Amino acid sequence: MRKRGTRNLAYDERRAALIERLRARLGNREVGLASWRELAAAAEVSLSTLTHYFGRREDVVRAVMEDDFRRGAEPLAIMAQPTGPFAQSIADALRHMADGFRHGGLGAMFATGLIEGLRHPGLGPAFLDYALEPTIVAVEARLGAHMAAGEMRAVDPRGPAIALVAPVLLGFLHQGELGGAERRPMDMETFLRDHGDAFARAWSAPPGETRP
Repeated sequence: MRKRGTRNLAYDERRAALIERLRARLGNREVGLASWRELAAAAEVSLSTLTHYFGRREDVVRAVMEDDFRRGAEPLAIMAQPTGPFAQSIADALRHMADGFRHGGLGAMFATGLIEGLRHPGLGPAFLDYALEPTIVAVEARLGAHMAAGEMRAVDPRGPAIALVAPVLLGFLHQGELGGAERRPMDMETFLRDHGDAFARAWSAPPGETRP
């Protein structure tokens, strides 16, 4: 007799293995946008099996986004916590983002999300919910802690969070996913340092400023 829960565990494990293969195919832009049939081939399953585990093509993309979000829980938690004085914490936050693009697959994740999500009524909001907004919210939390400590000007942290994240996202997409490293290379270390210094100067609390 099968133990209770065994079937669900096997189902989840199989689905997780399929997501790994599907993520690789969705992120492979050299062969173009993947059709439903091509996704099944990449996952090494039949069309009916792919339908059984996911439903539609949109559901495959959403499942990959959800899995990326789960995998990103620890890096997002790290981003949300301040690390030392304001200027140092901003530099650390930028380094953390850069490491994600260089070693954590953030470039592929954001590129796939933008390709699949732009102007799509379902996948656009999904990309916001599972990738872009969690990143912004984590940065907001870090900045909010510095505001509470009196180190940063007390404002709605959403605007500064977007201002911190957006140039890094654009810079790494430019250099990596868009091929800018070949056409117009950037010194990313200098870029990150200058961006962090400018942000810290712009948003540091003036001496004697108190929280409202």
